[in-house]
Amino acid sequence: MVKEKTKVKIYQGGSTGLVQQNKRMIMKSSHTKGDVGIQRQLKDMLKAKFSFHIVIMHFGDFFRIIEEDAEFFNKEFNFKLSQPGRYTFVTTAFPLNSRQKYIDKLTDMEKQFCLLDQYKVDGTEEFYRKVNISTNKDALGFWY
Repeated sequence: MVKEKTKVKIYQGGSTGLVQQNKRMIMKSSHTKGDVGIQRQLKDMLKAKFSFHIVIMHFGDFFRIIEEDAEFFNKEFNFKLSQPGRYTFVTTAFPLNSRQKYIDKLTDMEKQFCLLDQYKVDGTEEFYRKVNISTNKDALGFWY
């Protein structure tokens, strides 16, 4: 039996490159209110701008998925949903070492998605996040 080719293409960005270096920051942290505001605003902006079905964000030791994306992971992959006290929305997560597993699953399902990696700002305790995996080439390199 011949496996049918998938219609979804995955693009992976690197840490350098002229195209990525010239991308503008998509959000300014001053417009958000902490971790919660950043997650929701970032997800909504990426979905609106690039028509993603799913936005996956690296926070600490996990990739976090929120709101309707968390509901999708609950339904499709039996992920447990939670609503920690400071959140006004449901969330779920998977460990960093499961990254490729869910990239492959979403690709097989022909979902449009992006994955943001977390980077530490040298000499500070601050972080930024950048789209490094995406089904939309134009989203690569966007950061906040």
